[in-house]
Amino acid sequence: MDSNDRLISYSANGRSFESETIELQRMVRAFAEKEISKAQEKMDESHDFPYDCWQKWSDLGMAGILVPEEYGGVELDPFSYIVAMEEVARVSQTFALIWQVHVLVGNMYNLLGNDDQKDTWLRKFATGEILGAFGLTEPNAGSDAGGVQTRAVLENGHWKINGNKIFISNAGTEISDGLILMAATDKKADGRPILSSFIVPRNTPGFKLGQSFKKMAWHGMDNRELVFENATIPEANLLGVEGAGLKQALSGLNLGRIVFGALGAGLIQACLDESLEYAKQRRQFGKSISSFQLVQAKIADMAIHAEAVRSFTLHAARLFNEGKDCQAEAAMVKTFGTEMATKATLDAFQIHGGYGFMEDYKVNRYFRESKMLEIGEGTNEIQRLLIAKHLGC
Repeated sequence: MDSNDRLISYSANGRSFESETIELQRMVRAFAEKEISKAQEKMDESHDFPYDCWQKWSDLGMAGILVPEEYGGVELDPFSYIVAMEEVARVSQTFALIWQVHVLVGNMYNLLGNDDQKDTWLRKFATGEILGAFGLTEPNAGSDAGGVQTRAVLENGHWKINGNKIFISNAGTEISDGLILMAATDKKADGRPILSSFIVPRNTPGFKLGQSFKKMAWHGMDNRELVFENATIPEANLLGVEGAGLKQALSGLNLGRIVFGALGAGLIQACLDESLEYAKQRRQFGKSISSFQLVQAKIADMAIHAEAVRSFTLHAARLFNEGKDCQAEAAMVKTFGTEMATKATLDAFQIHGGYGFMEDYKVNRYFRESKMLEIGEGTNEIQRLLIAKHLGC
C-alpha cells in the first residue's frame, strides 16, 4: 500500500474516532513531508537540534498532545498519538524520538505532579517552550534500573544529589529544562536502591552537562552525560511519592513500548516506499530490477511486515486507550516491530546495492537508525522475559 493511501479508522466504546483521527493523520503527514523532512536533511548535515521545526511543531499543539487543556495542551487520546507517531517516524526517526521523550516527560508531570509543579512546568512543556528529558540510565544501570547509583539525600529542606547519568536524550539543548531525574533515596535489605523521582531545573547549582556523544545516527538529537556534584534542589522538587520512583517510571513504559512499535512501522513503510521507487527505476540486464523475483520477495516482505506491525501496534494502542492491561502486548509490539524494522532496512540496503552504502540515499540512514530501536525503551531480550513471565514461565 502506498504511503498516501494509508488512513486509519477506529472506534471504541461506541465512540467513533475515525474523522478526527484521519484529520490528525493527514495534518501530521503533510507537516512531516514538508517541514520535518527538511529538518532531517539539516540534522544530517549539521547535527544541530531542529529548533525551528520544533517551534512549528509546537505551534500545532503537538508538544502538548497528551497534556490536559487546562494546562495548555490539546489533550488528545494515546491512540491518536500513536497514529501521529508513525507518520513522523516514516520521515524522521530522530524527530520522532525527540518528540517521544518530550511527551513521556510531560505525561509524567501530568500523572505525578502536584498543582504547583504542573503550573510551573507542565504549561511550558505543553507549548514546547521547554524540552523534556528523563535521567535514568547510568554507566552501570541500563536494563537493570535497580542498579542506579545516583544518590539524593534530604538535608535542611533540600535534596543533595550526587552521581552521573549517561545517554540522556534532550537534556543539553538551549530549551532543555525541568529534567526528571531518578535517584536513590534509600535502600532495601539486600542493598538494592529505592528510587525516587525529582525535578531538576537546568540552572541547579552542582548540576552540569557532561560530554555529548558522536552517534552513527539520530543526528540532531542531543544525547549526553549528566553530572551531579552536590546538586541542590528544594525538598518540594520531589515528583510523586518518595520511594516509588521505579514504579512510577515503569508505569509509563507500556505506552513507550507501543510508541516503538509505531517507530518500527514507520521505518518499515519508509523502506518499502524507497525500495519500490528505486527498484522500478533501476535497470539491470535490460529491465527494471522490480521484475526480478528475489527483489519482489523482499519488497513483498516489507509490505507484509508494515501492515502486520501497524495493525498490532494499533491494537495495543486501542487496549491502552481503553485502560486495559496491555503489558504483554506492548512488549510484543516493541519486539516484533523493531526487529521487523531491522530486517526491512537490511533488505532495503540489499535492493539498493552499492548505492545503499552512500549517504545520499535514505536507506543508508534507515540502516544506521534501525538497530538502536531493539535496545531503547528496554532491550528486546528484556521484552522476551516479560512476555515469558506473562505466559506463566
